Amino acid sequence: MRIAVGTSPQRGQHFMEIQNNGVKIFTRLLYDVRRPWNSTLNMLERSVRLREFTKDWLQTWVEFPPLWSTPEVWRQIEYILEVLQPIQFWTLWMSKTRAVTIDLVFQVYQDIFDHLEMQISTLERKRMQWKPDICEGLLKVKLKPTSYYGKTQSPRGLLFGIGTCLNTYCQLHLFREWDLDSSGETEYEKSYKKEVIAYYDLYYAPINNQAPDMSIPRSGLNSPSKHLYSSRQRAVILSEALAYIETDSEIEPPKPDAEAPDPTY
Repeated sequence: MRIAVGTSPQRGQHFMEIQNNGVKIFTRLLYDVRRPWNSTLNMLERSVRLREFTKDWLQTWVEFPPLWSTPEVWRQIEYILEVLQPIQFWTLWMSKTRAVTIDLVFQVYQDIFDHLEMQISTLERKRMQWKPDICEGLLKVKLKPTSYYGKTQSPRGLLFGIGTCLNTYCQLHLFREWDLDSSGETEYEKSYKKEVIAYYDLYYAPINNQAPDMSIPRSGLNSPSKHLYSSRQRAVILSEALAYIETDSEIEPPKPDAEAPDPTY
C-alpha cells in the first residue's frame, strides 16, 4: 500500500489531500526497512491510524482494491500491536532518556519476559488459527531478548547488579522477587548481596578506613598543658554497603511516561 501511494506524485498528493478535514498534521504511510527492528511495528501502527484515509483513497484509485485488508486482518494487526507494545515502549523510553539506565536493565528484562510469557500462555489456549500462529511468532520473538539477556553475565552482570542495588527504589527487592518466583530454588538475593559487598569492600572500604586522625585539644582541669592533644580516629560503619541495600525506601519510584512519542514524525 505504501508503495502504491508513494511511487506516484499524484497518488501521494491525493492521499495528503484526503486528510484535510481529519487531522491537524498530514502524515504518510511508512515503508518497512530491514535494519531497525521496530520499523515493521511502526509501519503497522501508522497503517492502522490512517486506515480510514486509506479506504477513501482506494475508492478513487480503483486499480488497487486488492490492497485493502479485511476486518479479520485488521484485528490481527491490532492484536500484534497490543502484544508488542511494552517492547516498543521500553525501546523508545531507553532511547529518549538522558538519565542513567544501568540500574533498570534487569527490571526492563523482567517486564518484557513477564509480558511475553503471559501472552504466550494466553494464546496457546486459543482456537482461531491466527492466534496460535502469533503464539509461534512470539516464541521466536522471545529468543531475541533471551539472547541479549545471556550476555548479562560477568562482568556486565556485576555492573547491572550493583546498579540495581544502588537504585533507591529497587535495591534487593527485585532479586527477592526472583527467588520467590522460583519457589526457593535460587539465591539471587544472597548472591548479588555478596557481590555488591565484596565490590564495595575491595574498592571503597579501604579509602574510608584510611581517614586522617582528627586531633581534639584537651581543655579544663584534665588538661596539664594547653599544648597537649589527644587523637581520635573517625568512626566508620563496618559495612555501609550492606546497611544501604538492606534499608527499605519509603519513597515511591517515579513512573516513566505512560505514552512514548511516535518516533516516525
